Amino acid sequence: MGNLHTSIAVASICLTSAFLGCVFGLGFFVWIIYGYSIGGFFAFLSLFHLLEFYITARFQGSQLSWDSFILNNGKAYWLAMLVGLLECLLSGGKSFAKVINCLRFPSFLINFIFSVYQTSALGFLCLGQYLRSSAMVQAGQSFSHIVASKRNKDHLLVTDGIYAYVRHPSYVGFFIWALGTQMLLGNFVSTLLFSLVLWKFFSQRITTEEAYLVSFFGDSYEQYRKKVPSGIPLIP
Repeated sequence: MGNLHTSIAVASICLTSAFLGCVFGLGFFVWIIYGYSIGGFFAFLSLFHLLEFYITARFQGSQLSWDSFILNNGKAYWLAMLVGLLECLLSGGKSFAKVINCLRFPSFLINFIFSVYQTSALGFLCLGQYLRSSAMVQAGQSFSHIVASKRNKDHLLVTDGIYAYVRHPSYVGFFIWALGTQMLLGNFVSTLLFSLVLWKFFSQRITTEEAYLVSFFGDSYEQYRKKVPSGIPLIP
């Protein structure tokens, strides 16, 4: 039974990796060749989930499972992505542009603002992915996709590298990356909603997680928390 379970798990991982790879390739092709931002959205989305699994396999091997793709990231996650896609499709990818047009700025200024918005989207996606992946790599076995309520033997307090600048770089990375997905789609409403919902989510999660971290590391974490910001605006 154990081998059967292992075989099923490996098969599921292989199929999921192949599927995500195909989505990435097709999305990237559609984005680059035809200029459809929705293709770029799917390319960055699939790459994110592939990297979550790969980095877990490489640096947190003891935690590895199909769940490491974090495709089962909750109904709210996929609902939010669906809402973003719908806004893009219904507005033709011009939701943000339509809002800017309502301000009746000169056409050259509108074009400039929209260009900055699109360029910022790529910057957000790349920066967010870099921060997220770097945080997972540098934390090593101390990183977990699930808030740990008990300290295991491999759980260390990481305060160097990227953690010397922000306490929760993986959350900051995801926050920035998620906003980038909506900006790439040209969304206005979803970008605002994502920022509000994610801020509330991470505010609650950081409060819960840091209560455990204080119980694990005591004064060491208290001192670290005083010196280093969380990295997310308005969350100390």
